[in-house]
Amino acid sequence: MKRALLILSLLLSAATALRAQDADTLRVKPVTIGLIVQANFAGEHMYIAESSLSAYPGFGAEAGAALEYHMTRYLSVEFQLLLALQNGSYFAANQDPGFLIWHRRNVSYIADMRLWGMDIPLYLVGRLPVGSGDLRLGAGPFTHLTFDAWCPGDRDFITPYKRIISKDDATGDKHYALSDSHAGFGLLLGYEFPSGLQLNLSAKYSITDILNYESDYSHAHPYKVSLGAGWRF
Repeated sequence: MKRALLILSLLLSAATALRAQDADTLRVKPVTIGLIVQANFAGEHMYIAESSLSAYPGFGAEAGAALEYHMTRYLSVEFQLLLALQNGSYFAANQDPGFLIWHRRNVSYIADMRLWGMDIPLYLVGRLPVGSGDLRLGAGPFTHLTFDAWCPGDRDFITPYKRIISKDDATGDKHYALSDSHAGFGLLLGYEFPSGLQLNLSAKYSITDILNYESDYSHAHPYKVSLGAGWRF
């Protein structure tokens, strides 16, 4: 999160000079806000060797707001806050199955997984006039915060997000198998119509391993693909 704020401050410090060099900026509002509603396909590139556990992705939904600062007519910084509901499922795995985006046969299903949290992406967005609107291409860092995770329909199975692996002797704080926050990089592809209506496709991958203990064989990297619409005011 600190890196994202540093990047934002550097971009904003250069904005005045860039705007002065672009006459077209006079026809663009410096700051605009918008709303976003999207479907997502999210999961974890995960293998927990100690419990022979891996995961399949699933479909969910997310919604939130966007704040866009226009440095020039063709370049902007977009900050988003998205509340997200994500679904998936756990299955038994005797070895690392690799990156999974669809279900395989002959695997032992364990439980469904559901979590909700917040994505906070920060994109540097370029605009290219296409037709009557703009093609939008963006890239940048993001942070995710998990507020809660559970297994609907199965109270006996404890999700790794709530599986206690140790306790702090001094404070009594619990340490869970998976961290409730991570960070990574995202890509954005979209199209904006003159009315302000947007169609957006984004992909995010966490460079942070959310496994909360050291292991030579285990790992967990969340990822997500989102498709939806937005409206810029």
